[in-house]
Amino acid sequence: MTPLVLAGMALVFLSFAALLTAAESAFNFLSRHDAEQAILQGNGTALKRILAQPLPHMRALRFWRIWFEMASAVAVTVLLYSLLDHVWLAGLVATGIMALLGFVIVGVSPRQLGRVHAAGLVRFSAPLIRFLYGVLGPIPGWLVTVGSAVAPGAPADNEAFFSQEEFRELVDRASESDVIEDNEAELIQSVFDFGDTLVRSVMVPRTDIVFIDSGSSLRRAMSLFLRSGYSRIPVIGENTDQILGIVYLKDVAAALHNLRPGEEPLAVDELAREVRYVPDSKLVSELLRELQKESTHVAIVIDEYGGTAGLVTLEDLIEEIVGEIVDEYDTESAEAVELGDGRFRVSARMNIDDLGELFDLELDDDEVDTAGGLLAKALGRVPIVGSTVQVHGLSLRADRLEGRRNRVSHIIAAAVPNADVPTDTDLQDLLDEAAPIQQGVPREQPE
Repeated sequence: MTPLVLAGMALVFLSFAALLTAAESAFNFLSRHDAEQAILQGNGTALKRILAQPLPHMRALRFWRIWFEMASAVAVTVLLYSLLDHVWLAGLVATGIMALLGFVIVGVSPRQLGRVHAAGLVRFSAPLIRFLYGVLGPIPGWLVTVGSAVAPGAPADNEAFFSQEEFRELVDRASESDVIEDNEAELIQSVFDFGDTLVRSVMVPRTDIVFIDSGSSLRRAMSLFLRSGYSRIPVIGENTDQILGIVYLKDVAAALHNLRPGEEPLAVDELAREVRYVPDSKLVSELLRELQKESTHVAIVIDEYGGTAGLVTLEDLIEEIVGEIVDEYDTESAEAVELGDGRFRVSARMNIDDLGELFDLELDDDEVDTAGGLLAKALGRVPIVGSTVQVHGLSLRADRLEGRRNRVSHIIAAAVPNADVPTDTDLQDLLDEAAPIQQGVPREQPE
């Protein structure tokens, strides 16, 4: 009779261990929607109380799961000892049997069942978990405190299921094992980083903003739009701290198209739209929601003193998640391409020493390292397409804009004879017309 009782006890304990394992898996994978539906369909308040205080209930569940596993192992060991009458042999056989049964009946099958039928198992097991929690009371919490004292460097157990760090580690492991692609893992990690990023980290700094002075004509604004590649440009008063509005390419194009013969175009102030201001300490996740709600694509960033710190666009925020967004104008090309007549199209990132070697010149400048830096320094403002300077015996002209910040990517370089080389008249007229322009908006595709 005793062997039958022990066998029955072992099966009962294993069954409870399997049930609690399935319940733990179900709670871990229960979605918010399924939890709400389970509360509506469940009877009594057990599930509501568990979901209101999930951490202590999960501690109690894990404690009882381990207890039932140990109890079943002890029952099997005693059963085998009564049959074999040899303690070491009984212990060895019991260990093998429980390892197999524990892996299949407790370790694998219940967890899979819990994931597939999470809502149903949660409703079914809620009264049992609530009862087991009440039996133990604060004991699991005391045991956690003791465990934390033994391992003082371990992270605090203040999460019911997954912490952010655990989820990040899970994503990394999934990527390493090829469960998900590397770009998918990077996207998930970017979403976590997105919530902690401040606007000041993604904005276009004040020194890189392209603007237009108040009172400028629409034709000057259109010239700037076409040369800079931007579709929204701030209108300023006395300085960049006095931003009067944002002028849009679509508005300027429509106004110029509707001009009657002989009619003078309006000033940009007439078409400038209201400015959206945001503090540089704002979270980008909050700003993204606000811009989506307001259907706004651009905002001026201000610092703690109320001055202009920079500018941020919807594209800047999105690129924090999905990475660099390029278009048909962003192309890869060689660092230097000979155009004939002693001219070269060079990358703005080309080292000035390499640039000098193209023309057998020694370019010595301690303040800049690249061709683009040399152009910007000599120009004294942010270069846009067509900006031309002569420096160290070279003529440099901004040729292309590319990338997220819409900065100069390529420059046309040519040697300058002893006499000054005249520039193209039409190009110079455009440069003189846009002379007050100094800083700018990150590119948004003209619509």
